[in-house]
Amino acid sequence: MLSLRMLSRALPKNVLRQPAVRSVSSITRFAARRPQWQAAMKPSYPAFSTSVARREPAGQSDEALVAKLNNERMLELQSQSDDRLAAINEFLENSPFKVHDKPGSHEIVLTRDFGNEKIKIQLSVSDLSEYPAEDEFDALDEDGALSDEPDFEVRKRGINQPGARGGKVDVMPEDSIAPADRAEGGEEADDVANTTPAYPAHMTITITKPGNKAIEIRAVAQDGTIEIENVCFFPKDSLLEAQNTKDASEARSLYAGPPVEDLDPELQQMLHQYLEERGIDEELASFLPEYLDYKEQKEYVKWLEDLENFVKE
Repeated sequence: MLSLRMLSRALPKNVLRQPAVRSVSSITRFAARRPQWQAAMKPSYPAFSTSVARREPAGQSDEALVAKLNNERMLELQSQSDDRLAAINEFLENSPFKVHDKPGSHEIVLTRDFGNEKIKIQLSVSDLSEYPAEDEFDALDEDGALSDEPDFEVRKRGINQPGARGGKVDVMPEDSIAPADRAEGGEEADDVANTTPAYPAHMTITITKPGNKAIEIRAVAQDGTIEIENVCFFPKDSLLEAQNTKDASEARSLYAGPPVEDLDPELQQMLHQYLEERGIDEELASFLPEYLDYKEQKEYVKWLEDLENFVKE
């Protein structure tokens, strides 16, 4: 007994107390942390969900928008003229030019060969959107700012062309003639109606010769005439549509030539004859604005159809 007692005295007191302290300490810590642990084990859900979302119903305005788009498309289709398409096809059948008209593109390209030359004419239906609407012309007319310009009335009437879009009312030259003064049988009236000007067609004409030299002519076709604005010479045709930084920089630095209207009248006449010999004449000048308007309407109808189908899906 003594030996056991002496052994117990010899041991450090903290060794004898350690189990009790550990037991109490563990229980205390466990009891204190248990509520927090229980809260952490409660079910929680992420802010997002991987389950299939329920499809939302279509917007309230979708049905009305689809109906309006369809109505606009029907009006455009009804306003199309078979006579116009027949006239376009007839011209193309007898013209040396070949039309490249890619659906969905705003560009129109005409090409032909003439001797050792390759001729290309480029136009864009986007040019039609650059002209002011009829109400803008009316505002200017009332203000009198352009009333003194001789071609103001011509340009004003030219903007208001037949068509269903926007519900515009056609203003024809014969409207200014009293009914009693109009010609019998409508022959004279038809002649007057045919003088209604069309949209101006801005075109870029490029003529390339062997050796890759080329000229670029900026011109406008309107009312059966072609007005040359500018003629620029290119030492190499790669500068016409520069595909790299070097060519682009060189093309920008080229001298573009003077405005053609500032040239000697005889020289201007010779430039017109130069184009006429290559088929860029009065007949083409009458065709291009007509085809440009036809192309714009065709693309507009397709745009309405695509937008309608998108909203319906």
